[in-house]
Amino acid sequence: MRINIHAGHNPDGMTACGAVGLIRESTEARAVKDKVIEKLVSMGHTVHDCTCNNGASQQDVLKRIVAACNAHEVDLDVSIHFNAGAQGQPDGKTTGTEVLVYDNASPAVPWAQQIADSIAALGYRNRGIKDRPGLYVLKHTKAPALLVECCFVDDPDDVAIYNADRMAAAIVAGITGQAAETTADAARLAAMSREEFVEYIGRMAAADMQTSGILASVTAAQSILESGYGKSELALQALNLGGMKAELSGNTWASAWDGRVYIKDTAEQREDGSYYTITAAFRSYPSVAAYLADHSAYLAGARAGSDLRYAGVVGCRDYRRAFEIIKAGNYASSIDYVDKLCAVVERWNLTRFDGTASPEPDGSLWANIAGLSYTWAEASSFGQYLAQNGMQTVLHRVQILH
Repeated sequence: MRINIHAGHNPDGMTACGAVGLIRESTEARAVKDKVIEKLVSMGHTVHDCTCNNGASQQDVLKRIVAACNAHEVDLDVSIHFNAGAQGQPDGKTTGTEVLVYDNASPAVPWAQQIADSIAALGYRNRGIKDRPGLYVLKHTKAPALLVECCFVDDPDDVAIYNADRMAAAIVAGITGQAAETTADAARLAAMSREEFVEYIGRMAAADMQTSGILASVTAAQSILESGYGKSELALQALNLGGMKAELSGNTWASAWDGRVYIKDTAEQREDGSYYTITAAFRSYPSVAAYLADHSAYLAGARAGSDLRYAGVVGCRDYRRAFEIIKAGNYASSIDYVDKLCAVVERWNLTRFDGTASPEPDGSLWANIAGLSYTWAEASSFGQYLAQNGMQTVLHRVQILH
């Protein structure tokens, strides 16, 4: 998205510097504004800071803000303020948050509702969306505009739960439609170098392997290749690192996906090597961990008719063979998908995340929570059977006492 953000009023100590109570509107609006911008930029959005810090009067402040906003072609203008006028005694109830728009036909209304709901989730009374056609900024900006009244500066109960970082995260969640956990994970991905992403996803894949039985090197390589080291649009906007579409194999496996989608264009490859573009609905996840769990559940349990689509991938100890199984199940249309994935494994030595999972790990016995098996393949195969019936298992090496 392209977004204008500004804190209302002049800085503290100047004319038209906003409300003052237990906290100061101008100071806190700027603190929240800075954190909102930081979070949005880290997620890949284009953000312009249109705050005025040198207005000669209240009217001059407003004119300068509008001029700065209208200098950019954006999707949304966001004005950050704090309210005043609450009764001054603590009563255990917040006076709350509200978001102002020009009128109820404004294109900004859906964003305003999401922001109000997100801030209310922090513990504030939700005062809702209110029409304010007379407000200068809402009336004169070119793009859809909204004004956030974060909370009341003179309500002790509001101030008691106020935190600039949490307030900013709630506003960002409202703008992007992503939950706080989603926002944090997306920001983390955006900030990582390639090397950092490899280590991050490798460790998470290793943890996933303990319950799924799918090689960490396989899960990590797919995430690296499909997401462009966590920097693809789909990764940053939907935390979908593996190109998981909304409809997969008739959705025939036990999935915890909540049904949210992200729609975008994507390139597909024909058998002759040529490409074509389609618009597809992809799964959107609340966290990277949720994506990994769904990805592994899909590989373990998706069906093609009455058969497992990726039969043999759980417990497979050879990453190339695992990729061949995944390709044969039509996970991806790329002709050289297997070779690309193998190259990623070899470049980053991803087998180190597979730990002690060699083809036959030193003759040890392996057990899962449901029973004892005598080889890794038998233990993981039994785990796959249980997974298909909604049970998760963890594999452990067993020490034999003579």
